[in-house]
Amino acid sequence: MITTLRSSELKFGCIKEVDGNSITVKADYLERELDGQTLFAEVGAYINCGGIHGNTICTVTKVQIIEVEKTIKTDKGLDIVSDEKKIVTLSLVGCAIDGKFHRGVKKLPTINCEVFFLTSDQVNKLIGIDLTEDKEHFCVTEEDDDNQTYLNLDKLMGRHTAILGTTGSGKSCTVASIIQSILNSYECPRILFFDIHNEYPAAFGFNSKSPSDFYQQKTNSISWNNFSLPYWFLDLEEFLGVYSLDRGSNQRAILKDHITSLKLKQATKNALKDIRISVDTPIFFDINILIKNIKTERDEQNDKGKPIKTATEQKTYTGIILKLESIFTDTRFSFLHKDILGETTIDEYFKVILGLGQDEKYLNILDLSGLPAEVRAVCVGVISRLCFDFKYWDLDPEDIPLNLVLEEAHTYIPEDSDAKFNICKERIERIAKEGRKYGLGLTVVTQRPSNVSTTVLSQCGTYIALRLTNDIDQNKIKRLLPDTLAGQVDFLPSLRDGEAFVTGDAINLPRKVQFKVPNPMPNSNDIKYHKSWKIGKSSDYSLLALISSWQKQDKSK
Repeated sequence: MITTLRSSELKFGCIKEVDGNSITVKADYLERELDGQTLFAEVGAYINCGGIHGNTICTVTKVQIIEVEKTIKTDKGLDIVSDEKKIVTLSLVGCAIDGKFHRGVKKLPTINCEVFFLTSDQVNKLIGIDLTEDKEHFCVTEEDDDNQTYLNLDKLMGRHTAILGTTGSGKSCTVASIIQSILNSYECPRILFFDIHNEYPAAFGFNSKSPSDFYQQKTNSISWNNFSLPYWFLDLEEFLGVYSLDRGSNQRAILKDHITSLKLKQATKNALKDIRISVDTPIFFDINILIKNIKTERDEQNDKGKPIKTATEQKTYTGIILKLESIFTDTRFSFLHKDILGETTIDEYFKVILGLGQDEKYLNILDLSGLPAEVRAVCVGVISRLCFDFKYWDLDPEDIPLNLVLEEAHTYIPEDSDAKFNICKERIERIAKEGRKYGLGLTVVTQRPSNVSTTVLSQCGTYIALRLTNDIDQNKIKRLLPDTLAGQVDFLPSLRDGEAFVTGDAINLPRKVQFKVPNPMPNSNDIKYHKSWKIGKSSDYSLLALISSWQKQDKSK
């Protein structure tokens, strides 16, 4: 094992120019071999500039060969020949002190200082990973990968993470790979996954073609048909948003009074003592009784048989009733009302969505693919807020640290200020700013970082950037990264599928990482047009079955 950061076998050149954060190296070699491992002067590789000033850790940002002409003396006289100069440009990352990596440098390297390649073992040693004792780090690369990479779980999950990549860059596979690695490395994680396209159950054993008992035993996949979000868990703002009621009118005050009254009666019925009941308390109330009480109040008459409410007031009450009845009878919103008969309590609900029942589940996937687009944002916001309240009132945040995976985040926490996204944005942004101290982290997954709330992305401590071809998305990543790393974004368009530039709290040394291929795979592969358009539809294809699923809003078959 190499014990020095200046191995003579890995020396490849010396420094010829130092210009602030940029260092120019004249290279004698562009590749070196040690113990059967070949190291290249490639963009993203790690280099040690070692001299009397100490060890300065840099990363390669540019490699070029410059052809020059020089005059040499021969037996026949002077002759002009071509020669090549190998030039490697480095960017400062930090320094090594007593064998440990530190950000920033005290002294810049000097001219003619020697430069050395760093192996993956040297890099892991620099960032302080001792696999015999360290339980914070877990491996995210293949076992035979020359560039073994470990991420710090505490910082990855606790300080928020952004996984960014254009469609087709391997984003879904990377997310599945990271979660599979966590499930393989830790016995009792706690992850709640918002699955917008029903892609991920297949990656955790819920696929007859590639089953996995290990992952399936740890995973609770809640299909759209079984998904519910009881309306009585909504706070007043959320209730108004879901039922399309006017937040700024008398409708708000009317509903507040009636809902509070019904919750007080329910608390008395259930003999709940020493609790403070408000309109936001997550206690059951019957929406049918709510509608009935509002109708009664609207139609109330005085002793002379005349209406007590004015025509304008009656119109306000009628508006509430019509909207409540409209949503109540709309089959697209059946997930709000399916638990009425059971009067599901908040503790029963958490046992389901967080896997806290007798048979514990550590990865809980919520299939939200059947949610109406116009209410999806509110539902994600409501469940996130419930999880925040769950952790906020936990006296010991380390009891059940929780991470929320926000797949396709741009569809419900966008950068724009459209009112229909406000509830979700406010809830998620609060978690981004305050969740860490309560043991609640976010993993934000998106193909359009430029369209995601800057407040949320700027609070992320770790960035996993896969291939990004859009210059607007690239520029947003540059603004989020430190100045010393902004140049690394330039190679994002050339990354391979499943390869990412990883930087931030979870990895001390920013680097390119080829994540291990998930097994099983998520249901996100490209469609094989060439196959389908060659052989036609399958023998068991049924248009009637498709239409039936569409009409029933049921994708289980």
